Amino acid sequence: MISVVIPTYNEKKNIKKILVKLQGIKIISEIIFVDDQSNDGTFNEIKQSSKNNVKGYLRKAKKKDLSKSVLYGVKKSKNKDILVMDCDLQHDPKYILRMWNKYNSIGYDIVIANRFSNQKFIGNLGYSRSLVSLSTIYLINLIFGKRSLDPLSGFFLCKKNIILQFKKNFFLTGYKILFDIIYNGKANLKIGHQNIKFNRRKYAESKFNLGIIYLFIKQMIYTIFLVKK
Repeated sequence: MISVVIPTYNEKKNIKKILVKLQGIKIISEIIFVDDQSNDGTFNEIKQSSKNNVKGYLRKAKKKDLSKSVLYGVKKSKNKDILVMDCDLQHDPKYILRMWNKYNSIGYDIVIANRFSNQKFIGNLGYSRSLVSLSTIYLINLIFGKRSLDPLSGFFLCKKNIILQFKKNFFLTGYKILFDIIYNGKANLKIGHQNIKFNRRKYAESKFNLGIIYLFIKQMIYTIFLVKK
């Protein structure tokens, strides 16, 4: 059984929609929302939807941070296997069972949803954002070595202990906690991939901006000079 951890910020319209999809998946025993002080009523929507296996937490830190929200949710989870995904339905829950089957059959530490399998420009990424993502992945592979087809993905299934045991090495700031897990965590991580189609966003706005790029540059510098010295 797995715990699903979903960081949220201004995703009110998506809460019930994603719950309908997730609650039909039998391998999910727990759904954890961690809200980063949304101003659109997201947390109230989460509280109204909370019941035995659906839990909502409000992260009250001054600075919004997806990586810290994910870690918060992982710490609150009860299962040894964790699935992290966004709330905006760009990560389609239909892939979860496929990821789970691959994860168990081969004994991976982590299975990552790969957005760039057959098409290079898909979903609402668009040409410019796809170009940024693909260029960044190329740079990551060049500097750190190729370990994943999509080290910037926000949709992955992994063992809980590879996050908690190695979090002391993580940069743990920004939006790319998967990069931390892959490059700042367990050595010789056994990584699998599930090709997905990245859906278009229907509600709310993308959080992608120059600030996120700046934080990730800092994260790479941290990894180069502080962890990989």
